[in-house]
Amino acid sequence: MIANNLKIMWQALAQGKPSWTLTDSDIHIWVASLEMAHQEIDEPFTLLAPDEKARAERFYFERDRNRFIAGRCILRMIIGGYLGMDPSKIEFAYREVGKPVLKSQLQGKPLEFNLSHSNELALYIFSRNHEVGIDVEYIRSMPDTDDFAEKFFSARETELINSLRGEEKYAAFFKLWTCKEALLKANGSGLTMPLSRMEIFLDADGAAALSSIGGSTEQALRWHLEAFNPAQGYQAAL
Repeated sequence: MIANNLKIMWQALAQGKPSWTLTDSDIHIWVASLEMAHQEIDEPFTLLAPDEKARAERFYFERDRNRFIAGRCILRMIIGGYLGMDPSKIEFAYREVGKPVLKSQLQGKPLEFNLSHSNELALYIFSRNHEVGIDVEYIRSMPDTDDFAEKFFSARETELINSLRGEEKYAAFFKLWTCKEALLKANGSGLTMPLSRMEIFLDADGAAALSSIGGSTEQALRWHLEAFNPAQGYQAAL
């Protein structure tokens, strides 16, 4: 797990093209802060493609605009380091559910990646050989947690959420939620079933495991699922 932020990445880029090695057996996770002052955003903004700049300009609040710019610039600089290319030249395409992919691959091996952000934190995941998905959420109180569970979780998951109170309830809810979202994002084209059909089991220690997909344990065995806390107050899953 490598921690970084836009300012450090931009300084490294200014000193020459940074590079990172990603072997066939590696899964890399990057954790980044998106809290940047406005003056630190202007130069990296030039890395973005016209469609990304247009998306940035549509944000009403400057804080949200800056976080979007920081997140996309960091993504470009990380990918540039893996592929040995100018971050501003990277071109993205988007699958039906909005998952970004590279328009073209270099060095003969595909670079699979995914990203997620919540509040001021962004997570990125990279692999050479595996479809990957990642999700992060800032843990917060939700008065309608039980209603959400009833709508999106399985009967067993809902029963678990209903049995908990306070911080323990919210921690379990976001652990289940991020696991489901990460799986959906890894799939890329979207699973043609409700979230409740992807069942996550939390053991007594809080570790998460994928029990079944659409009632099939065989389908669940095709995936590796892991929940973790990338920073205090945040829940994530890959």
